[in-house]
Amino acid sequence: MTDIKARIEAANAKALDIIRTGTPSLIDVGPAIDIVPGMAKNMIMHSGPAIAWRDMCGPHRNGVIGAALFEGLAGSADEAQAMLDRGEIVVSPCHDHLSVGAGAGIISASTPMLVVENTTFGNRAYSCISEGGGLRLLKWGAYDDTVLKNLAWQAKTFGPVLKAALQKSGPIDIKAIISRAVEMGDECHNRSIAATSLFLREIYPHIMTLDLPRDDIRASVKFLVDSEHFLLHAIMASAKAVLVPAEGIPYCTVVTAMARNGVDFGIKVSALGDNWFTAPANPVKGLYFRAEWDDSCAAPDLGDSAITETVGLGGFIQPAAPTVTQYVHGNLASAIANTHQMQQICVGTNPDIRIPAMDFTPGPIAIDVRKVVHTGITPLLDTAITHKEGGLIGAGEVHAPMGCFADALRAFAQHVESQSA
Repeated sequence: MTDIKARIEAANAKALDIIRTGTPSLIDVGPAIDIVPGMAKNMIMHSGPAIAWRDMCGPHRNGVIGAALFEGLAGSADEAQAMLDRGEIVVSPCHDHLSVGAGAGIISASTPMLVVENTTFGNRAYSCISEGGGLRLLKWGAYDDTVLKNLAWQAKTFGPVLKAALQKSGPIDIKAIISRAVEMGDECHNRSIAATSLFLREIYPHIMTLDLPRDDIRASVKFLVDSEHFLLHAIMASAKAVLVPAEGIPYCTVVTAMARNGVDFGIKVSALGDNWFTAPANPVKGLYFRAEWDDSCAAPDLGDSAITETVGLGGFIQPAAPTVTQYVHGNLASAIANTHQMQQICVGTNPDIRIPAMDFTPGPIAIDVRKVVHTGITPLLDTAITHKEGGLIGAGEVHAPMGCFADALRAFAQHVESQSA
């Protein structure tokens, strides 16, 4: 038993080192069909663990239909549904393609994708470009002519502008931006305005020197200025890129992915490879943006943005962004208490993430399934609230369900037995 414990601790220390030393940089932009591994013209990707089309929640179903219309795979919503029922349009989790998607995580062939490279280990991960602000976006499971027009503009104009600017700027260090943004009031999930502003400072001079139509450049700059959460998508891809090298370590109990699809909450654990362990997604506790919205309107927790908490951002460092506590009627003291709880379920801390309100204490990082089950404390996520029929209606926080961690720990015990046999 002592030998097994030592192996686990050594494996977890290795994973912690891999995660902390990862250096994600934004290097490119391109259509999903050209750059995402395994992407197909008739494929639509979604957030969370795998789920059949017939079992999807409202935001996912609407988002998939909207993407089918955007791609011209179907001429109407009814036709799209029939094609999905027959399997002529296929759905697949973003994570199966080294990708992550916020909200419903809808990605189709033409979607412009951010390419992030972990230069320490040479691997890449991908995320769709932010659609900007607003309550009705495809990622929130809403589509109409305005949404589809914006998607077309991003694919035709904004994506190529950003790609050309990145070719001029060279790789942009997202890790450095995250570190500084946390000291400027972001927790890099529900609040990423500082990170977006820092990115804009980096990319703006290069956009302005492009030999492209002035109207396209002006529109692209305005979009970036208006999109407070733009860099969240690059932060998500960076988190994925940092975590992938920590997968597949024998005896390692570190969580390498967390994701939700509005039905199930799923986790992956390093030693257990690509296996998802799921439990029913919890409702989100938070603030609704309009008086007519309440808990009866809301879909359960959804989105791949939990990848930020998987690397110790978001709900793990709430005190760095006291403004997000307004969503749950909390305060700085409750946010600090939340971080203290997250410290109890992590392997170590991240010296690159310092929380000013806690005397620049480094944030917790590398969730250990053993500690989650032993303490009864599950990861806390800052997140959005989506209407059950699509559309953004609020923001708040949610705890991961214990069931997926308990199942993962049982599977890990079997893994240890097989390794020791």
